Amino acid sequence: MSNYYMIVTNEVDYEWDIDNKFVCAGFPKRNKKSVQKMKEGDKIIYYVTKQSKFMAAVEVIGEYFYSEQWIWDDPYDLWPYRIHTKPICYIKNFDNGVFIKDIWDDLEFIKNKKKWGSQVQGSFRKLSENDYEVIYKSIIKNK
Repeated sequence: MSNYYMIVTNEVDYEWDIDNKFVCAGFPKRNKKSVQKMKEGDKIIYYVTKQSKFMAAVEVIGEYFYSEQWIWDDPYDLWPYRIHTKPICYIKNFDNGVFIKDIWDDLEFIKNKKKWGSQVQGSFRKLSENDYEVIYKSIIKNK
């Protein structure tokens, strides 16, 4: 049985992920234990912050690893706690991304519509299978 997650990223790092074929997902130290529990077949949704859009779905294809190689543009963290991934589907153009407000009525994790921004802060969260499916199907439609 798969687990489902969402990672929060920015436009520059998302473009790096596209250019590098979503070879891995990186996380800060506070998420180390969660990343270590990920297994092959788990799914991850990419959410781009300033766009407020869901942009990609990837699958975990390898083991957790630690690397200090600086590959993303974030000046505050190098996201060294990593997991190997491959793309399932992704949207290249931010204009075509899935705007969160267009589907949030169908998402279980958006409980407070007035304070929805706080529900997508941080770099990582677990999703229900329902939320993953809603987002994934929306990405496929907008691709």
